[in-house]
Amino acid sequence: MGLADFIRIARGNLTPEEQAERDAAARARREQREADVARQAADADAIAAQKVALVTERQRHPSRMETAVGISTIELVCHADTLDRLLVMLDRTIGWRSPTQDEGRVEKLDGHMVRVLLSGQQVSLILLRTADRAANAWAGEAALARRFYRAFASVVDQVDPNAPVAAALPPVLLDDRVSAPARHDEVPPPSQ
Repeated sequence: MGLADFIRIARGNLTPEEQAERDAAARARREQREADVARQAADADAIAAQKVALVTERQRHPSRMETAVGISTIELVCHADTLDRLLVMLDRTIGWRSPTQDEGRVEKLDGHMVRVLLSGQQVSLILLRTADRAANAWAGEAALARRFYRAFASVVDQVDPNAPVAAALPPVLLDDRVSAPARHDEVPPPSQ
């Protein structure tokens, strides 16, 4: 482009094709700015929603622990190594007493899985310790603690302390690949 073309364009003496090209480029820039603003607003909304959810979750923690204490028993079904990690996490927790196989509270299942019978107080201590470890541990242990907390919290949240009759609770299942193994004394569902 020469000096004459530059002067002609600066004065606004454009051909219809150049005007269409200029208008299309301006439209594309405007649409990109609007998309950027919308994306930033959506990101800000998502961050705000996460903060609200986190505050709500923190507010629910004390009542969740109190509800857990009122539960007589909850079953945990997980891999034996997962149980070991949980017990290590709970080691030195005041008031914690590990369930033992001798008491009949730990049952070995197929595939190195175990079924553990926990009291409500133990579940409350699990919620306490895993919430603490999720916030204050190295990344690997924090991820495991968050997984434990979510699994136990999801079952505890199903409890209605004001219900006239206590409903059966599902087991806390820490195995995303299978459903809970049936107990040997349970009747399997009818086949279809």
